[in-house]
Amino acid sequence: MKRKLWRFGFLGLVPALLLVLSGALALAAARDSTSFDPLQVTVKATGSGGVPVGTVVAWPSSSHPKDAENWLECNGQAITQGAYPELYAVVGPNVPDYRGMFLRGYGSQAHTKDNGSTVGVTMTTHSSGALGTVQGDAIRNISGVFRRSWEHSATDGVFYGVEDSPGGDGEYRQGQGVGMVYFDASRMVPTATENRPVNKAVRYLIRARP
Repeated sequence: MKRKLWRFGFLGLVPALLLVLSGALALAAARDSTSFDPLQVTVKATGSGGVPVGTVVAWPSSSHPKDAENWLECNGQAITQGAYPELYAVVGPNVPDYRGMFLRGYGSQAHTKDNGSTVGVTMTTHSSGALGTVQGDAIRNISGVFRRSWEHSATDGVFYGVEDSPGGDGEYRQGQGVGMVYFDASRMVPTATENRPVNKAVRYLIRARP
């Protein structure tokens, strides 16, 4: 008899316990929805974890990242399959050598007139070399015309410095005058021993380990 009464008493408590539990959960949810302050959320950087092996980044400092053991400088150095198996599978036995290089998107793109304007000075097609290869430097062709009569010479732009000398009788005659024409691109544009755009030096690093 006592066992039956205990059983009925316990079964009667179950609905009450469920009611109390549901009420507590509802109260907690209400508090979360009203007390949550997005300004108090702290976002923490996770470092370089999750960056795929072979990813190249531009690093602006001479110092190394905190996880320096996971990165190599893109200077052509040799690597082994045992030390860097994942990177070896991507680039082979040598890290790319990007010293002094500009990286360029692979493929080609034609720039044509759009609403009467063009991209750049003229309509051009920009094309990269084969993926992973070095494309040599180049400039678009420069051409011009130099006009000269036996009494007058004219230069413009990159042409300059005509020096005429008369013939023996002081007159300019066919086959007798002497003229010097010079070409100097620096009179029009900045020049150097290489072709380059405006730039700022960085170090290229490649992800070497997961």
